[in-house]
Amino acid sequence: MSFEIDWHENFYGISWAYEKDRLVVSTVFEDKKEATTIAQEIEEWSDKFTRLTIIEKENGEFSICCYEDPQISKSSEHIGLFRTGMIQSGGYEQAKPMIEEKPPLLQIAYAADVRDMTTYEQISRLVPMRKCRIISQKDLKKQEYYFERTAHNKKNNET
Repeated sequence: MSFEIDWHENFYGISWAYEKDRLVVSTVFEDKKEATTIAQEIEEWSDKFTRLTIIEKENGEFSICCYEDPQISKSSEHIGLFRTGMIQSGGYEQAKPMIEEKPPLLQIAYAADVRDMTTYEQISRLVPMRKCRIISQKDLKKQEYYFERTAHNKKNNET
């Protein structure tokens, strides 16, 4: 059995919302078919083994990495969400204290036009994140961040 994760990076960005007394991290896709496929997969994730890691970089950017631990997952498909190059100022600065207080919920969203909030559509249910961490890019060296490092290195090798 393989523990490799198929990283999906083709989402536009993150939309922050507040629902059910929790922060919601919505990954916004511009491709509805891809959003629907990923939503179907993450809705099967076990609430106990989901991970959300935000990696802060020294240059003022951050990355987001979200997955179900493939060592425990019952799914034959191991997918994860990874996006880098997002700016820490603005929405992230407001969301960070809420993330540190209580793990957020994850949601997949689709937007016909990412500049127009009225075109946003929720595709998945709200998926609880069991473990949520905010780390520095230097922490990727630690073994406990193996999957985050794998996603980060894959992205850096593509550019």
